Amino acid sequence: MRPPRSIAGQLALGALLLLTAAGCGHNKPDDFPISVGFQPLEQVSASALLPAAAGNELYPQGLGEVLPVAGNGHYVSHARGYLHAPLVKVYRALHDPAASYLHNDSGRTRLDVPPMLNVESEFPVSFRIRYSNNTIIGDVKFDLTYRAGPLEGTDAVPLKIGQRYQKTWGTNYIRVMSGSLVATPLAADPNITVVEMVAWLDAESQYQSNCDGTLRDLFGDLEGVLAALP
Repeated sequence: MRPPRSIAGQLALGALLLLTAAGCGHNKPDDFPISVGFQPLEQVSASALLPAAAGNELYPQGLGEVLPVAGNGHYVSHARGYLHAPLVKVYRALHDPAASYLHNDSGRTRLDVPPMLNVESEFPVSFRIRYSNNTIIGDVKFDLTYRAGPLEGTDAVPLKIGQRYQKTWGTNYIRVMSGSLVATPLAADPNITVVEMVAWLDAESQYQSNCDGTLRDLFGDLEGVLAALP
């Protein structure tokens, strides 16, 4: 299992080091109700545009410009993109935790243990990843729990798929860390999949740019796993 390149700019450690050194931080669980399933956090804004046609390529693979959106006490980012793969293959890629690693620009985030698979029997796809940042005063750790499955159709023949993740345990300096993805076949070409992505973030020393970067990194992870699939 490859390590994450970082954690989507989600956890700038400078402020965390100062606060934790002062003895103010602690780990805590965060509720992730079964009832929300893998439904999207919210509908992606119509202002989040898909990549523009390039030459003869009407639907170029890539993520459109990430759109900052006003949030309720946290940063919000929306984006849409094209993947040159059919929906069933995208769904297969989302079974692999490597398609959903978050990143930290410091490069010091690691996975101390492999992702835990099938952690929630209620969902077709579920896994939990414990992220760890090594600091001069010890490790800063947090868990993200991921869920995915068909929003329409069946697990064998999905017509629309969803994924959702959320911080479920760890440092209380991450107050909100959640995201979702919805994928559907492109009507004009079922061998191309349209993805709609949302990220929410509220953490010490983190800003809108970090939230926007989350979506770019996650899209890149998914591209990478898809490229390795037969």
